[in-house]
Amino acid sequence: MRTKTLLLSGVVAALSGASIMAQVYSANAVGYVNVSIPGGQFAIVADQLFANGAGQAQYISTAQSTGVLDQLLDGAHNGVEVFKLTNGTFINFIVTPNAVLGQPPFWTGANAQTATLNPGEAAYVYNPFTTNITLTFVGTVPQGTALVNPLPGSTEWPSGGGFSFASSIVPQTGPLDTVFGLTNGVANPGDIVIILDPTTGTFIPSTASLNGSIFTWQPALPTGTPAVGQGFFYYTPTAGGVPNWTRNFTVN
Repeated sequence: MRTKTLLLSGVVAALSGASIMAQVYSANAVGYVNVSIPGGQFAIVADQLFANGAGQAQYISTAQSTGVLDQLLDGAHNGVEVFKLTNGTFINFIVTPNAVLGQPPFWTGANAQTATLNPGEAAYVYNPFTTNITLTFVGTVPQGTALVNPLPGSTEWPSGGGFSFASSIVPQTGPLDTVFGLTNGVANPGDIVIILDPTTGTFIPSTASLNGSIFTWQPALPTGTPAVGQGFFYYTPTAGGVPNWTRNFTVN
């Protein structure tokens, strides 16, 4: 299947050759994020704002909620592909031109009206054009003392573990361990994270290791990533996943 081949080839090859840049503008808890996807590239994109009010689910298409990626249905982005990884299953949808004269493009493939793109989730987006695509996410910043963002395990995979495209639940930049709390007691030994190094335009895998009481990521996680608006690929060998990745965050 072409879709799955594209996705797996990007992931297994450590998602090399993609890049993503974000600009963040905010005033207190309300703001917007611009995420730029270079031409001819894949990128893991995250919307870390609640467009419809704190805690309310947001969807890729308009039938359910705010349609955070329906901005691509403007007639200038036909052929853009979006991939989600949910419960061990790859789903994808494509911006497709409408055969009816004067009607806007629409999503084909998996149902974009039930696929979510909430803070903490991420989507794998392919830009088929030679020029950059800029996505704009608008909304409120998640805040609170117990923002839970579980990374799933899945018995559907032969390993019994789970794969996901994920992101920080809040719009911050920094190492996933020291800033975002993916460290001993949260991440599992053997977990693998693949994130983008924006200085080189390549994705770097790191594996969680526990030697006695010493927990490390090998090689060490880059200090400047993930960026705001940037997701990452996560694998855990534990069937129960990572259920207790919790953040405490306020903009003040």
